[in-house]
Amino acid sequence: MIEVKVRKQLGRFTFSAELRDSGFICLAGKNGSGKTSFLRAIAGLLQIDDGYVKIGGIDVTRFPVEKRGVILVTPSSFFPHLDVDSHITWGARLRRMRLEEEKVSKVKAALGIDFGGPARSLSLGMRERVALATALLASPSVILVDEAFSNLHQREEFIASYRKLVSGEGISLIFSTQDETDGKLSEHLYVMRDGTTERM
Repeated sequence: MIEVKVRKQLGRFTFSAELRDSGFICLAGKNGSGKTSFLRAIAGLLQIDDGYVKIGGIDVTRFPVEKRGVILVTPSSFFPHLDVDSHITWGARLRRMRLEEEKVSKVKAALGIDFGGPARSLSLGMRERVALATALLASPSVILVDEAFSNLHQREEFIASYRKLVSGEGISLIFSTQDETDGKLSEHLYVMRDGTTERM
């Protein structure tokens, strides 16, 4: 369960947003509505003025980023010096987790990662697949996907596969999008307007 109630003043823009759900969650809103700020607040990358972030019933509001059990994935979330296989297991290695080769192969196959080489040589869509696989195999409590589904080939099929994988691991996920109709790809839809959220 993700429970969030946060407020933050950013210059002339104030966002005061709430969310309480688990599973596969869509956060839709126009550019500039506050989606990225909201996700960064949940991840601990943006210090809030007021409110709380609770993950699995634990208040992580004051926890450092690395202790929250939350991973934020953006289109720029990749390590250019790593090759694909090293990249995919990087998060798990950082957490000193042992990964079975069979599980890595299953995730790669499900997400259409049938390529190799250094991450810097990949297309943006391929990088996003690798970054999302990396996040999944690190087994966080929550994955936040900020527009990182946007550049994928066969996007809806990929999201369906990723949803199945994160559900199987008991991971909750929030993905942001500018298209409200993407709510059909999720279990829950929140719409963000001018810094506030509404559960649909």
